[in-house]
Amino acid sequence: MDRKGTAIAWTEEAGGSRQYLDGKAFSNFLGYQSKIYGNYGIEKTMNQYLVHSSSPSSDKRGANLTLTIDAKLQQTAYDKMKEYKGRGSLVVLDARSGEILALVSTPTYNLKKLEKQWEKINEAEGILLSNAYQNAVVPGSVFKLVISKAILEEGLEHETVNDKGSLKVDGQTIHNYNGNAYGTIDYYEGFVHSSNVYFMDRGLKLGNRAIQRAGDAFLLGQDIPLDFTTLHSTFSVNDASKNELAATCFGQGNTTLTPLQMAMITQAIANGGKMNKPYLFASAVNGKGDQVYEGSSQILAQTMEEETAGKIRDAMVEAADSYGLTNDYGQIAAKTGTAQRGDGKNNAWMVSFAPAEDPRYVIVANKLGTGDIGKTLAPLLESLYQSLLHEG
Repeated sequence: MDRKGTAIAWTEEAGGSRQYLDGKAFSNFLGYQSKIYGNYGIEKTMNQYLVHSSSPSSDKRGANLTLTIDAKLQQTAYDKMKEYKGRGSLVVLDARSGEILALVSTPTYNLKKLEKQWEKINEAEGILLSNAYQNAVVPGSVFKLVISKAILEEGLEHETVNDKGSLKVDGQTIHNYNGNAYGTIDYYEGFVHSSNVYFMDRGLKLGNRAIQRAGDAFLLGQDIPLDFTTLHSTFSVNDASKNELAATCFGQGNTTLTPLQMAMITQAIANGGKMNKPYLFASAVNGKGDQVYEGSSQILAQTMEEETAGKIRDAMVEAADSYGLTNDYGQIAAKTGTAQRGDGKNNAWMVSFAPAEDPRYVIVANKLGTGDIGKTLAPLLESLYQSLLHEG
């Protein structure tokens, strides 16, 4: 069931087949329960509760499992994401607790037709893996949130950089997006313009150790076990060359992470530096009505001081204004990213939280292997915030 008690997947009688609220919207995290192909996803992770419960042998009903997911939000987000007709994902977190409210990956498969379409489903590369939490990719400029921590903690926000549109690093000339030049800029201007030159210059001044410490604070490069999966990312600049370090500072290079981990980074900024551990399982109640499992909010890391998080939030508010992001129920804070994949296509990103002054929700979305840029995700996020904040 979802957080409001709406049934998402259920079995009506012993030995019967699974029924679903929607075959596609929930499939990527639910996984499947099949007499032919076994269990996968949370059907496997929580099988011990779903198959049987801690009740007498005369009562062999499995437990009811309640998720943190909001089924209506999940369905709406999935319907909007599939309009892009490509690969992508969307994550919504409760900014205060880390509860996962929506977890969308496209394209996906239809649970209602799993066994009939098994061969066809398995012909589609990666379709059983979630782009939201199992597919770590190059983040592009949304990674400037991490570099911002290092800049601000060294008190460099008011130092200026002369941005001429490119920077030569060890003989290699690296450009801003579209070759734009922004002149003399400080941190806030560099963030709003998403100046690669500014972030490269600052990163090279700070050096490998400072940038590594910033990534370590967000647990990048570490495996992070959650209640339904383990997050993997790649990040290391300890021995990076100047070129590698420069590329890392605007989210290129060898750094990869998932949208769920990017949502954790964004949530930490929204939450005054405190990074919550995301969780999907709210509770399990057995056949006797006894609660046999309970999820809870946990602080995973104190990533930065509250003052530092506030400065990044202010920069994100300015950036959101520059993207034209508006909401009737509270200011949105946001950052876009357009990562070049090396195959002529982009990974388009947008990370955000709202209301900026008292954050309640975090939304992170991406489109993979696209010709689009990050700003094209603005209407999607704007629409979801309008609904979330209006409903209270």
